[in-house]
Amino acid sequence: MVKWQELSLEMDRTEEEFFNRFGCAPAELTEEKLKATRGMSALCGSWIVTFANMHQKTRDMMTAAAVKVEELTSSLDNTQVKLIDVQGELIRSKEDQLASVRTTVREEVASVQSAVKSEIRSWSEIAGQKSAQQSISTARIKEAVKSAVVEEDKSRNLLIFGKPEGTSEDVAATVAEVLLDIDEKPQLVECRRIGPCGSEGRPRPIKVKLSSSDAVLCVLRNASALKNSTTNKSTFLGPDRTPDERLAHKKLVEYMRRKMDEEPGSYHYIRGGLIRSVKKH
Repeated sequence: MVKWQELSLEMDRTEEEFFNRFGCAPAELTEEKLKATRGMSALCGSWIVTFANMHQKTRDMMTAAAVKVEELTSSLDNTQVKLIDVQGELIRSKEDQLASVRTTVREEVASVQSAVKSEIRSWSEIAGQKSAQQSISTARIKEAVKSAVVEEDKSRNLLIFGKPEGTSEDVAATVAEVLLDIDEKPQLVECRRIGPCGSEGRPRPIKVKLSSSDAVLCVLRNASALKNSTTNKSTFLGPDRTPDERLAHKKLVEYMRRKMDEEPGSYHYIRGGLIRSVKKH
């Protein structure tokens, strides 16, 4: 138990003994009761001495507390000074680290820049040496691109041969009627007769553009079904070929016809740019 608690208990005991002599609480004490109490002078003297001792003890404790507070205040000041010193050291350390990082970054950037410049020079030298050997003219590039575009565009086209044409013909309706005969209903992008008007009874081909090359392949796979048609038996379908491809295909057809005459016991057909034959059963 600390000293001030002991002093408080001592004061409580003294006060209790003092008022017990009067047989009343502090609020009930009167002047008459003080005069009627025997040995009042001795009791008061004793109580005054006790109070004086307690007062001295209180002063001693307050003095000791003041000294302690001063010590704590001084200790707190020292702690704050040390904290400020530590913060200063931390700031200086961070500044040193930051300066070191900046130096390292500058060195790394300089190294990378040097390497890049060296690579660029090497590449320029190599490109300069090989440019004369490996240069491709702009005209050749444009020609290659144009050829690829044309090839892709033709893959979406098909031709209809042998379909009679009228003077006021709805070409789209004619194409839809032919394709419906083989159970095909693709999306038509464009369709028109091509070439100059021929002799009487020889209709011009119809050029048809579909939405995709896959749609064209699907139609051509079923084109042979027109042989069994009652209205389009003399009509046939084919891909959109270049002049060179048409010439090569024409020669292939002529050769197949000769084989049909020479080998009547087999079926002959063209697939994949080749003539294929199968024995008749």
